[in-house]
Amino acid sequence: MTTGARGRPVLLAAAGLHMVTQSALAPFYPALFRAAYGVESLAATGAFLVACQVAAVTALPLWGRALRRAPLGRLVTAGQSAAVLLAAGLVLAPSYAVFTGVSVLLVAAKAVVLLAYPGLARGHPRGVLPGVVQYVAVLHGASVVATLLGGLVVAVPEPRTALPLLALLEAVLLVACLRVLRPAAAPPAYGADTPAGVPGPPVRGAVRRPAVYVLLTTVAVYAARPYFTEYVTAAGASAGAATVLFVLPHVAVLALLPVAPALRARLGGRLFRYGMLVAAAGLAAQAAVTEPVWLAAARLVFGAGLALGQVALDERVVAASGSGAAYSLIAVGQTAGLLLAPLIATGAATAALWAPLLASGALLATLALTAPALGGEGRAPGARVEPQGRAGAGRPIARRHEVLSTFGRPAHAHSAPEAQRAQEEGHEALSTFGRPAHAHSAPEAQRAQEEGHEALSTFGRPAHAHSAPEAQRAQEERKGFPV
Repeated sequence: MTTGARGRPVLLAAAGLHMVTQSALAPFYPALFRAAYGVESLAATGAFLVACQVAAVTALPLWGRALRRAPLGRLVTAGQSAAVLLAAGLVLAPSYAVFTGVSVLLVAAKAVVLLAYPGLARGHPRGVLPGVVQYVAVLHGASVVATLLGGLVVAVPEPRTALPLLALLEAVLLVACLRVLRPAAAPPAYGADTPAGVPGPPVRGAVRRPAVYVLLTTVAVYAARPYFTEYVTAAGASAGAATVLFVLPHVAVLALLPVAPALRARLGGRLFRYGMLVAAAGLAAQAAVTEPVWLAAARLVFGAGLALGQVALDERVVAASGSGAAYSLIAVGQTAGLLLAPLIATGAATAALWAPLLASGALLATLALTAPALGGEGRAPGARVEPQGRAGAGRPIARRHEVLSTFGRPAHAHSAPEAQRAQEEGHEALSTFGRPAHAHSAPEAQRAQEEGHEALSTFGRPAHAHSAPEAQRAQEERKGFPV
């Protein structure tokens, strides 16, 4: 998918606004329902969140199928057009049931923007990793904005009067989509136009394991959220202090993202493991302390680890998913994690309010210790697919280099079985071709002499003696071999 320099900010803004509407406002829905509709039950909030996540899980595969037939820009514009109408419907919703129904449709309409992630990461001018860092920064920046917006929503006497701001933002984004995301050419196939360093199309099945990692990571991160504010206020903190503590991990992520590429270059595939272990330690520390100062430190540690782990995981995800359609499976895993997280959090919170934090930390630690180093599974890291129309099209260049390095290395570099086999084959070749001419039978000697003359007549003549097509083909083959 190619969006161009103008389309990139629009898709990033759409992703950020989707983050606001889908999950970042979740901690504030109980207060909104209580003030706007008189709904006191926490089960009503849980049912609302579950319905929204089910809608996203259902919609994403459908958007993925549509992406195979229509350009992403057209689909995003269609989803955003529906989002404007549905956001206005939230303002006018007369009851909790209507509000829930409209929100479900809004989440389904906005889910298409998630499929833009692989193209946004690959389309960054400085490469995939800076694209991943930029996208992660947008999502966590949106979380900070959503936290502040959620505080404003629940602070006003009539919370629904703040919702027109959301509808206005959706309308502004629709105008940008109509102006910038014009239906363009179909997404380029992997071939001659694929830039160096960009991974080729995904290997069958290569998306499944990253999807599982995304699902488990999402469960661990978001299961620690729903009861955190209540946990802090029950320990004596004010509502304002709870809001600041809630947003601190996102601030830590934004602060550490600029150094993430340097750490990725230093640690390689181990970045995910180390990042998630640091995040798990931060969550466990939050379950052990209640003083605001120590909680703030633990929240920052959690955010720092999350920044490193998320960058490593997302880089692996982009490498595995070759298109928005393939990425739909990853997005389903993430959305399913958002669906399961509140259920796990509620089950743990029945024992103690700190239990979701400890459970999330244990899950992250287990995932970090059991997951292999995240390298380029499914294709060689950094491998690029050869342009179509050439010999071996569709095979990673790294594989060709591997073949050359196998046959080009000295004999002592081969393993013992290889050396023995080569020696035996060498003796056999010598016994056939190394014996004197009189050892061959008369027909063999005659045939060898004729073939020898023919070979000399072909390769021994000067270059100008070749025909023009042969000379051109020989020149192209010499250019194709590595020096």
